[in-house]
Amino acid sequence: MVAIKNHEVDRYIAKPDPGFRIVLFYGPDAGLVSERADDFCKKTNVNLTDPFSTMRLNAEDVADDKSRLQDEAFTVGMFGGERLIRVSGSTRKNLAEAVKPLLNTPLQDVWIVIEAGDLNNKAALRSAFEKSSSAWALPCYQDDQKVLEQLIREELTDHGFSVAPDVVAYLKPFLGGDRLASRNELKKLALYADSEQSIDKGHVDAIVGDASTIDVGDLIDAVANGDMESMNKNLERLLLDGISPDMILINALRHFQMLHELRGKMDKNRLSAKIVVDGARPPIFYQRRYAISNTLSKLQITAIEKIISRFQDASFEARANPELGHAIVGTSLLAGLLEARRGK
Repeated sequence: MVAIKNHEVDRYIAKPDPGFRIVLFYGPDAGLVSERADDFCKKTNVNLTDPFSTMRLNAEDVADDKSRLQDEAFTVGMFGGERLIRVSGSTRKNLAEAVKPLLNTPLQDVWIVIEAGDLNNKAALRSAFEKSSSAWALPCYQDDQKVLEQLIREELTDHGFSVAPDVVAYLKPFLGGDRLASRNELKKLALYADSEQSIDKGHVDAIVGDASTIDVGDLIDAVANGDMESMNKNLERLLLDGISPDMILINALRHFQMLHELRGKMDKNRLSAKIVVDGARPPIFYQRRYAISNTLSKLQITAIEKIISRFQDASFEARANPELGHAIVGTSLLAGLLEARRGK
């Protein structure tokens, strides 16, 4: 099958084709990958609230047991009807080997949705999907300017808020790094403006880019700097404030993904940490720039990659097992902290 372009993806999501029942979503924006996978799953008409119809698997488990996905795909549902298997999380193992047997096998009554990170055109998993005649590989890249304007319309102007063109232009640089994060920022903005119905730059300055990211900033800095006492104190504070473990992990993951991108630019272009932080898009909140520059100047990119992998797995586990959330977030943050100490 011909490779699908980023701008074509929404068309494929809008109407899932039963002739293409196994679908790969991939890209560097984890929020966008997750959102598009969510949208696709809803369009399949599978009952997503029924545990007999919907199954979630961790990519690491699927890669470890290469027959697991195939066994689940051909299991007959207890009550009949359409089923959905969703594979997410990260793995350094070869997931392609577990998926290949299904790519050219006719599937009936089951959809398989796989979420992955950024895959280049030579990646085994992506290549296998693009060569298949019965599978889709759907890229998910960061929002371009046109899509950001659409996002602003969906969350603000379609709900009756007036946003002048100069305010839209001012707002856009703060968005786009992660689709779910962008939506959340716009929803906070709408809630803050409330009955005023008109959003100006003052609203943007007051709300967008702070809140959850800055709230967990001290915790993330403690992890990155290997400060266990500060990490424990700030984690306890956040949990007592009612912030869920999975949201703490998502914010931590998002932060280290940003560090990975910036550290990559430093190494590739031989730039200082301050220069890449000052030039980051979306802009980094000014009160956070020194701390982030300090972290970047000390932490090597290989350590950042290991921490990202740990947080990806932990965020999946925290969502799947909320009753164990406190233990999962504490253990994963400690593991990230120890990795940061080794990676300096």
